[in-house]
Amino acid sequence: MNTKDQAIQLINKTCEFYNISIERLQKGKRKNHCKVIKDLNGKKVRLSEIRMALSYFIYKYCPLKLVEVAPLVGYSDHSTMSIYRHKIEYYINTEDPQFYPYYLKVIDIASELGITMKYERILSYTDILFKDHTGKIILAD
Repeated sequence: MNTKDQAIQLINKTCEFYNISIERLQKGKRKNHCKVIKDLNGKKVRLSEIRMALSYFIYKYCPLKLVEVAPLVGYSDHSTMSIYRHKIEYYINTEDPQFYPYYLKVIDIASELGITMKYERILSYTDILFKDHTGKIILAD
């Protein structure tokens, strides 16, 4: 099963790919942050999409709670992730042209790092549960 350290590696590598600093990604905790910025090479990147892609992937495939994931990607609290979850799922299902490339890149980077998508989180109000590809339910450590 994936770990918090792997989630942090994924964030670092994603920031490295887009040539943005971790500090810049996490700077979103302040009001009126800029959602479209220029990376170190002058290319425009959308921080909001990067945050959404990272937060959704990490929450879905790592045994972390929303309150643990949110600060890692620059959200001030977990409610933003709760609100965006259905929107992100819609973007993925419809392959939204603005969001979907960011999500695919997160998947590529995760694969390079050996982060598995074999176990997928299932919703539970009391435990962190995952379902493997055979349908077997597993309780996270």
